Amino acid sequence: MWAAAILLPAAFYFSVITELPHVFVITVILLVFSSLKSKGWRISDRSVIYLTVLAMALTLFGNYLAPMKQDRFGFMAIFSRPALSVPFVLYLGALAAGFRRRGHVIGIAAAAAMVSFGLGGDIRLDGLIPERESEASRLLVLFPWFFGATMGASILATLFASRSGAKRGNWRRFGLLMIALAGICGLIVLEFREYRRNENMFRSLENALLRVGIRQLYKSGGSAMQLGASPNLMLAMPPEFFTMSDRVALRAVGETAPGYLRSRSFHRYERGVWHSLEEVLGTPLATTISDGSFSAEQLYSVIRMEKTGNRWDIYPDDSLLGNVLAVPGDLVSLSLIASRVLRFRDGHIEVEQFVREGGYTVFTETSGGETAMQQPARPGREFLEVPREIEPVLNGIVDELGLAMCTTDAERFQKLQEYFDQNFEYSLDWQGPKSEPVRERSARRRPLRRPPPGADRGVARRPGVRMGMRVAGRLAEGAVERRGRNRFRQWWRPSDPVKFFLTERRRAHCELFASATVLLLRSAGVPARYVSGFICNEPHPSGKYFIARYGDAHAWVEAYDRQNRKWVIVDTTPPSVTAASPRPDSWQERIASRGDYLRLSWFEILSSLRRGHFADGAMAILLLSWDWAVYLVTHPLWGGLTGFIIGFVLRMLLYHRKRRPSDHLTPEKRKLQKEYRRLLRRLRRRKLIGRDEVPTAAELLAIVEQHPALPPPRRVELTGYLKHYIVKRYAVDD
Repeated sequence: MWAAAILLPAAFYFSVITELPHVFVITVILLVFSSLKSKGWRISDRSVIYLTVLAMALTLFGNYLAPMKQDRFGFMAIFSRPALSVPFVLYLGALAAGFRRRGHVIGIAAAAAMVSFGLGGDIRLDGLIPERESEASRLLVLFPWFFGATMGASILATLFASRSGAKRGNWRRFGLLMIALAGICGLIVLEFREYRRNENMFRSLENALLRVGIRQLYKSGGSAMQLGASPNLMLAMPPEFFTMSDRVALRAVGETAPGYLRSRSFHRYERGVWHSLEEVLGTPLATTISDGSFSAEQLYSVIRMEKTGNRWDIYPDDSLLGNVLAVPGDLVSLSLIASRVLRFRDGHIEVEQFVREGGYTVFTETSGGETAMQQPARPGREFLEVPREIEPVLNGIVDELGLAMCTTDAERFQKLQEYFDQNFEYSLDWQGPKSEPVRERSARRRPLRRPPPGADRGVARRPGVRMGMRVAGRLAEGAVERRGRNRFRQWWRPSDPVKFFLTERRRAHCELFASATVLLLRSAGVPARYVSGFICNEPHPSGKYFIARYGDAHAWVEAYDRQNRKWVIVDTTPPSVTAASPRPDSWQERIASRGDYLRLSWFEILSSLRRGHFADGAMAILLLSWDWAVYLVTHPLWGGLTGFIIGFVLRMLLYHRKRRPSDHLTPEKRKLQKEYRRLLRRLRRRKLIGRDEVPTAAELLAIVEQHPALPPPRRVELTGYLKHYIVKRYAVDD
């Protein structure tokens, strides 16, 4: 009871500030569990190890199901990890409450409570209150009083618990206790005031350390990738793309392949860089609690609040960073665990405080894999913009192909597809465009002296051509042919990537194919936009889901078919690139695919539990256990190792069963026999008997009585124990 009085205020405080009620609930359950055994648990190496492992397992499992929001604590939380350390010490203190010794119980509980307050006290109050107010969150408005009250309750319980087993003291002892309590409270208040007085200095130092930590994190991050940024055609493919091209980026569970999953779209092209629509905030999607779940899962309406028959459960990999979801173009609604979902005008969907382990479910209009977003219903002029610099090149190709003479847009799409298939080649060795000279007109310098009457004063300086990239270098400067005439300066700068791709180097990756297609369609009067995302059409060898690797990151075109009045996908990249390529049939690939399937099964368990589908989660756990058993048995390496371990364990069990004595001992005599064997092991460690000696009780009694190394008190103790053992074990007299 004293341990509960010490631990529960700390558990309640931490559960409230982190909005993790399961920490308090589990602490209460463990305290009840610790009180079930009336005599308590004996302190031994085995009991301490078992309780520590149990507390660690509960901590990790609870953090998987309900992780703490990372913005609750300051920079020091990166090192102390309060999401793991605080629940662990609370659970361990609650389990230690079942020990037999009162001093150990009170000491461990007090240490766990103080560690919880220490690691969970660095709260960032700015923006801490969540969007959805709750009674627990309102307590944080009075955070100093809440912190002081709960910590004071734990300290007061510790002081009284430390003296609860002693004799009743007089008024002097009570006065000293009150003075000690007042001194502790005064120190806490003084520390809190000094911290508040210098909080700006602490926060500035914390922000500086945080920036250093984030920089180191970005520098060391070689196993993660973030996609969806503005495409820059001036640059070559990053080396991370080649190293991670075979790694799985996301997994989709459904009856058919989801196909094209769009992340973002872009409409304005400027010297090799695509830009999206200029807007600050997206539109929050309407939400409702999803049917079939308790509280976690929510259904978000993209077009309407409906669960259609065409659905995919998508699980992004941990290495795929960013908060933009990859979704089909004809998305109706989606279901996930997040605080808010935003939809932007260009169609991309961003999530806030998204639980990645839970994945997300998308519901679409059709089951096809080539669907485009059907908004806006009437495309504006922004989908017809073409840069003036490359407009002559684009118009020349449009006239050459006769796109203006086609009767339908579908025919134009087909002609562009044939044009790129016949004249261009796909390759990842794109290094950017080459440099080209640019002549820029400028006025001559004005002389310092006043020019003579009738002299030409020169023309006004013309603004030069806008430089989208850094100028490679200045080649030469034009000379003035004669007085009064303008002069020209010649510069070198990179050529436009699309122009260079269409006219000179007809060998590049999908970003160049998509960019050239968009601009050619716009030159022909067809509204179009650039789209980036993934192509998920590779079936897993298990046949239960589909995967998209980082090498399946793709760029394509969404064009508006004016005759049918709908947006369609136009992908001029060679079909051999976008089609699902078969993986090599090797034992390494089979092992990798089996491991990926087990990873998906684990994601499905976490998704079901976090969304509140506990029945589905239980079934997923059983299926995962069965799959692991089959995997271990059928694996060429692990199967043989597992069989060897099982056979070795069975052999040892049979061996010990044969060595078990055939006499039928009572439970009391069996217990005495075990205690005698433990005594023999202790005597062997102290080298009082030989390592291989197994003396009987009578033989050991003779050895003890005559052993010179034993002190007299120890000899008397062992002699009395052995005589008592002989009487109880063999039921004979002295």
